[in-house]
Amino acid sequence: MIPNENHQGFQAQDGRPKGIIPRIQKQIWHRKFVEQNPYLDQVMLGIDDVERLLNNGHVISSYFSDNVGIITTSTIHDQPLGELRWTYEEKMVRATSPDYHIPTDYWIYGDMEPEDREANIEDMMEGTEWFSKQFAGSSTQIIPLVSGTTPEERQICYRTFDRLGTSYCAVYGAQYFGGEMGNGINKLNRYIRDIVSEYPLDGVLLIGLQSADYLQRLPPEVVAAAGQRWIYQSGLREISIDESKIRFKKWRQLVEDQLGTGVATLGSFSAADGVTA
Repeated sequence: MIPNENHQGFQAQDGRPKGIIPRIQKQIWHRKFVEQNPYLDQVMLGIDDVERLLNNGHVISSYFSDNVGIITTSTIHDQPLGELRWTYEEKMVRATSPDYHIPTDYWIYGDMEPEDREANIEDMMEGTEWFSKQFAGSSTQIIPLVSGTTPEERQICYRTFDRLGTSYCAVYGAQYFGGEMGNGINKLNRYIRDIVSEYPLDGVLLIGLQSADYLQRLPPEVVAAAGQRWIYQSGLREISIDESKIRFKKWRQLVEDQLGTGVATLGSFSAADGVTA
């Protein structure tokens, strides 16, 4: 996609992901959609799908057009995340050579014992720093996750952000819209606003939400949204691939118009001057 005032493209001015990011799986229809798609400039792949592609003899770089940026992520559903060992994860990332990787996700839920949550956050951040060292000087940049149910738990993440010198992170939000959570968007909104009030972030990549109606409620720090709503919105499998790509283009424009337009949080940090506003 040619950048314009509404679509700055995968490599934005600050070199970090912005806009709608389709999460792609190892499926024939997904591949048909991404091949030669002029309206697509970035995709996200879970480490589990990277493994499936590699095991089937695919070369990741040939799966997508040259102009499509790739983000790999450890935020997956089908196994205990702590069992996704760092060395295995590193192997998958090196085989993919993505533009960005979101490393070492661990289960962190409100019904866990506090000491277990804290231990998992510590492990997640230790893994993030390990990955940053492993990929220092490479073409792959590391995007850290932030997690924790209390400000004290999230401070573990912020200390890592300080050491890495980052003001851009990822938030996994899919869990707010499943099971018995209820009122998910309001809970997610409060959670992200707590985060941007506690730490000076100038960019958040939200994983698991791509609804224009919901995204406009979130703070302006949310500048990128990854997920699979694109499948329904593009009409994949229901209409021709070419028509699906055009429908995706129109939907993407609608959603990206809402990103970064939400009302700022009272007490949030200003990236420009480092003070609260």
